[in-house]
Amino acid sequence: MAEPPALPRSRVDVRPDRDETLDVLFRTHCAGLVRLAMVLLGDRAEAEEVVQDAFVSLHRHWSTLRDPNAAGAYLRSAVVRGCRSRQRRFVRSRAMTQRLTVVPADGNLEDVAVKLDESARVTAAVQALPTRQREVVVARYYLGLTESQTAQLLEIGIGSVKRHAYRAMAALQRGIEVTS
Repeated sequence: MAEPPALPRSRVDVRPDRDETLDVLFRTHCAGLVRLAMVLLGDRAEAEEVVQDAFVSLHRHWSTLRDPNAAGAYLRSAVVRGCRSRQRRFVRSRAMTQRLTVVPADGNLEDVAVKLDESARVTAAVQALPTRQREVVVARYYLGLTESQTAQLLEIGIGSVKRHAYRAMAALQRGIEVTS
C-alpha cells in the first residue's frame, strides 16, 4: 500500500524542542500520572485515557504555555480535571440508568415507585448542596473514595473533606426529613 502524501512543510508545526520535551515528560511522568488517575477513577483503561488526553492537550496548547518548566504541573492538573469530568459523566449516566429502571423481576411496581421517589429526593437534595459539599459527598459516598483520596482529588486538605462531609450530611438529613 502506498504511503499517504506528506503534508506541506508550511502547515506542519515542527518544533524539536517541544517534541523532545514532551517525550521526556512522557517517559518521566506517565506512570505516575496513570497511578494518580487510577486512584481517582478506579479503572486502568479510563486512567490511561485521561492521561493520554492530558498529553494531547499539552501538545496542542504548547505554544500558549507560559512556562515550559511548569508542564508537569499542567499535566497533573489536566489529569485531575479529566478525572472529575469522567466522574461527573459516570454519575449522570448512573442516575439516568436508575431512572430508566422500569419493572423489577418480581413485578412490584409500588416498590419501584417508592425507590424512584426516594432516589429523586436524595438526588435533588445533593444537587442543592454548595459545590464543594456536593463534590465531597459524591466522592466519599457515591464513588466510595477514602478521605485522603477525596482530598487528593479535590485538591483540599483532609480536614476540609471531613468538615464539608459533616456539613453536607447534616444539610441532607435536615432537607430529607423536612420533605418526608
